[in-house]
Amino acid sequence: KQAAKIGTKFADARAGDLPEAKMSTKEWLSQYTKNDTVHAIFRNLCAAIFAANDDEVPARAFLTYFAVKGAFKRFGFCPRGTVGLWNDLADGIRAAGGEIWLDAPVTELHVQDGLATGVSVMKDGVATRVQARTVISNIGPRATVDLPGGEAFGPDYIARARTLPRPSANIVINFATQKRLVDVPGLVTFGKTRRLCNMGELTATCPELAPAGWYQYVAYAVPRPAIGDFDEKAEVEASLQDLRDEFPDFAQARMLSVRVMRDGWPAQRSCAGFDMPQTTPLANLWHVGDAVKDYGDGGTQACAYTGREAARHAVAHLDAVRVAAAA
Repeated sequence: KQAAKIGTKFADARAGDLPEAKMSTKEWLSQYTKNDTVHAIFRNLCAAIFAANDDEVPARAFLTYFAVKGAFKRFGFCPRGTVGLWNDLADGIRAAGGEIWLDAPVTELHVQDGLATGVSVMKDGVATRVQARTVISNIGPRATVDLPGGEAFGPDYIARARTLPRPSANIVINFATQKRLVDVPGLVTFGKTRRLCNMGELTATCPELAPAGWYQYVAYAVPRPAIGDFDEKAEVEASLQDLRDEFPDFAQARMLSVRVMRDGWPAQRSCAGFDMPQTTPLANLWHVGDAVKDYGDGGTQACAYTGREAARHAVAHLDAVRVAAAA
């Protein structure tokens, strides 16, 4: 009966009947079941998709993702890592005559008459000003308004950019074993765990990633809380203990890295449900990335969507400028 009630609510969500914006996923689920295992599964789904806990993710955002958005219906990963996607994008930019400057941080935003006119960057140790007809920022709204020149966004927008997005954290554990831990060619989402939410064996589909006789894994865990401060050492240990409990042979694993994604480089620059819009008070500046996601979206797919939308906005703006100039 409890499962039927929950299933009905997913159907209701597809029809547009969603809970109030402030209700958390945990609060929503508690209306229909007190079962610890069900709650653990929902917590780990929140952690896996949104890098946040069930008491941090709005139920409206959770249901929107699973009932309306992709929800892993079409899923894949690049065998060259996520950076492979960006390298392909870079190849396209260069093929069209564009340039990509690495290690060239933006140091100032230039604005005149309500329009962004360019940015200053530090390239090879030299301050360089780049003129621009449009500007797309991928550093998130808060970092953008904090740039020198950011006061042009206005006090109301600046206040929202500094308070609305809620960065969330996760822990990424890369390791290898000489004994296969789980024979599943994809991601495994866990039930009752402390912090561990999912894990994948990369060599199940891409054996070339590891030497012969080795299996390479990536595991994801989400601290409590994921939004706000936490004891990093204790949260990493709780995540590793989950792996020890789930897989006794993890004791023989070779650890490759443990990365805690937080603060200036978080798992998500904003938890789903607390995003800023892509548009800004500057008519030719837009944001992309995981602080301006479409409602209920998450991860790389959300970032790709924002990139496409920013490009659409930029092209429309440039077309309007050309039409006005020709009139």
